[in-house]
Amino acid sequence: MSKIPKFQDWLIVTQYYHPEIGAPQIRLRAFAKELTSLGRRVTILTGMPNYPEGVIHEGYHGKLSVTDKVDDIEVKRIWLYPAGGKKPFMRLLNYLSFTFHALCHLGLVRGKHIVFIEAQPITLALYGLLAHWIFKVPYIYNTPDLQVEIAAERGWMGSIFVRAAALMETFLMRRAYSVSTVTPAFIEHFVNVRGIPREQMSFLPNGVDLEQLHPLPYDAQCAERMGVTGKKVLTYAGTHADYQGLDLILDAAKRLKDRSDIVFLMVGKGPERQRLIDRARIEGISNVLFKDSPFEERSSLMSITYAFIAVLRNIPVAQKMRLSKIFPPLACGVPVIYAGVGESAEIILNNDCGIVVPPEDPASLADAVCRLVDAPGRRDALSLAGRKLVEREFSWHTIVSDWLRQLK
Repeated sequence: MSKIPKFQDWLIVTQYYHPEIGAPQIRLRAFAKELTSLGRRVTILTGMPNYPEGVIHEGYHGKLSVTDKVDDIEVKRIWLYPAGGKKPFMRLLNYLSFTFHALCHLGLVRGKHIVFIEAQPITLALYGLLAHWIFKVPYIYNTPDLQVEIAAERGWMGSIFVRAAALMETFLMRRAYSVSTVTPAFIEHFVNVRGIPREQMSFLPNGVDLEQLHPLPYDAQCAERMGVTGKKVLTYAGTHADYQGLDLILDAAKRLKDRSDIVFLMVGKGPERQRLIDRARIEGISNVLFKDSPFEERSSLMSITYAFIAVLRNIPVAQKMRLSKIFPPLACGVPVIYAGVGESAEIILNNDCGIVVPPEDPASLADAVCRLVDAPGRRDALSLAGRKLVEREFSWHTIVSDWLRQLK
């Protein structure tokens, strides 16, 4: 492996990519753009866009493959079985259909120096393994979370399947050129629990595109479109998934129903969204608004946001997690109120760019909202500290440049 040179030609294999919404799509698009800006040649192999609704996007129906360009990077999209929601069997079909169709396009590896596998699902790393065995092209196993451990803690799979998944993931990791992940705690977990050699690990945290995300003046048109003109807006923006525990935001909002100056904005999609909408309607939680806003408009959305809310259930794996969704608001000069534990909490506290409260505690979250809304001077100080932090440590240019040095 030490004889492998600079990795000029890259193939990134991921089930999820732009124009889909979600953290992996945003992260991988920025990652690919930064690689090209650093002189690498990049090709993307991905699925037909369908996440999170489980419906193939218009313009991609009835096709086995389509090749287009995003940010002047070639993107080859292939058929998969589309599936959204919570039905485990349908999601499994979704994962496996993309994995095995991707294997039919193994020839894309020819001429590449390295294959970067976004190993969600873990079966997708079979592509990297075969690329290594057949074409002698090394692969990087990238995992942005502890997906097997989360599945076990949330009871999404039986114990036999959890053990089998862990064994498969460990097997695929050990044969990779490098295993990259987003937090030091994850690295320690894979070294100590899975037995991955420490020198095989690399640190590729979440970052921010500072050209796209930056503070903007208050966007009155955006505020009017969202129905929040004249309000102090507390925004959650991201996928609405079970492990986050988004009911906490509704619980806190109920406690603040008499604060006419405060409104909560829920932006995004996901399997939990419709249930949350139904709950808010049934319980008359009128100070929570559910809206849509593409990521390309995130700076405008943050311009009308007083503070960003991030939440995470009190599950053991949360201690090791670093939420990617906290960085865009910080880049836009918006402080974060985080109800959770782990590295996200440490980053916020150590850099004084937000407020941290215990997970699954609606009274503490509601109190934190009031304290910040009633202290605009404090809000401004947190805002400035957050922007400086992102500029200093979390730009994609800094992160990817450092990561490439690790690979050498």
